[in-house]
Amino acid sequence: MSIEFDMGGFFKALDFSKDTVQAAAIRGMHDATDALLAESRDEAPLDKGTLRETSGKRVTANATGVRGEVYFSAVEKGSGGNRVNYALIVHEMSGYQNPTTPGTKPKYLEDPLTQNASLYQRLIADAIRKGLAK
Repeated sequence: MSIEFDMGGFFKALDFSKDTVQAAAIRGMHDATDALLAESRDEAPLDKGTLRETSGKRVTANATGVRGEVYFSAVEKGSGGNRVNYALIVHEMSGYQNPTTPGTKPKYLEDPLTQNASLYQRLIADAIRKGLAK
């Protein structure tokens, strides 16, 4: 008497191509960076709108992984005529008070990233799971 198991279906289910996993991770990274960008824009000070207008995101992939970036790149001329990274200065201001728009603050990028890190990780993981379920 013998028992036979056909493991072909099982092994096929485990045979995910790197391209499939990476494409799903890229979709998830777009979801995560979109969410972070929206949250950080809402918290960025809004005097002239320069910070919000110069913000954006970028998702890149290579053989070793997927990378997502959210950035603010407001650069203005300082009093001495030199270029000043306004986005960085405002982000790192301590003692920032009386914002021109309620709900805005320094650390407008760092705080949402820290506070919502598990959400962003879950968005990426969910996209990968969905990609592998196809």
